[in-house]
Amino acid sequence: MTDSLSCVAGRREFLRDRYFIAAVATPDDVRSAFTGFTQALETRRTVAGLFVATAEDGGPLPPEPAVDAMRRMAGLMSVLTPTPASRLADGGQLNRRIRLRCPVTDRMLMFDDFDAVAFCPAAQNPADPLYDPMMAAPVVCANLNSDVYAFSMFTRDTCLQAHGVEVWDLPDAATRRQVFAHAAALWQRFAEKTIRNYIAITDTALCPTFMDGDHRHWYASHQDPAFAETRKELYRHDMPVLYTDRIIQRWIGLFDGAEAAHAFAAAAPSTLDLTPAGTFAGTMTADDMADAADAAASAGCPFAHSHPPAPKPPAPKVAR
Repeated sequence: MTDSLSCVAGRREFLRDRYFIAAVATPDDVRSAFTGFTQALETRRTVAGLFVATAEDGGPLPPEPAVDAMRRMAGLMSVLTPTPASRLADGGQLNRRIRLRCPVTDRMLMFDDFDAVAFCPAAQNPADPLYDPMMAAPVVCANLNSDVYAFSMFTRDTCLQAHGVEVWDLPDAATRRQVFAHAAALWQRFAEKTIRNYIAITDTALCPTFMDGDHRHWYASHQDPAFAETRKELYRHDMPVLYTDRIIQRWIGLFDGAEAAHAFAAAAPSTLDLTPAGTFAGTMTADDMADAADAAASAGCPFAHSHPPAPKPPAPKVAR
């Protein structure tokens, strides 16, 4: 994971030994691991959790098609949500709300965008019907993290490195805003590098993966943050250049007192609106895709192929 993980932000957390990892073979293992994960979050020892599926004896699982791996993880992780396992394996969302002390504002806030996503080795196999290297990992696993909390921790790291103090201890609003802007610019660069990494290992003729030319949106053959899907369809997602500004404006409001005090007395404002789920883009025409490809290439983000193909009609879902 530390050597070849294409996700730049994820690799950074592995290298900092800040990834909570638990082997799970039964639903009880998942419950116990989730408790450990929340405890690690509360003490800022982690940013994200990796639930790795194993055989009951703790050994590795045999190779299996992606759809079977998705169902395996859905069956295990469904103990954390009222959403049925069958729905998790077919486009459902596994979302948890976790109340934590914000790494930026030092307020107790409800981070309600902790989402789990399943990954498996078969997703990197072009012969698998669910081929999608963005969903591939060396082991069958589920990653649980919050985009808002991850960016908050990164902003805290940035501040500590530059100023040696917590964000809330900075002397003035101007310095805070400089820290926010610097962290946001780096986070955008991480995202762009991550997507380029995935494009480099993806046959985009089979699995369209690209950014808009202005790097404000990225496209992938899956919904983010669906737990898993039994078919591939094109979705458009916000890049950090869009969503980090929404987060920063929330922080500025908190520091400047613009948020009404009663808004936090009962329940914190939702974080789900800050990093919204992707929107279906499967109706893009071949010309739309070609224009997006040309714009991306001119902006320094070439495709593995010159133009991604027009999306095929939705394939029938894999029979359960």
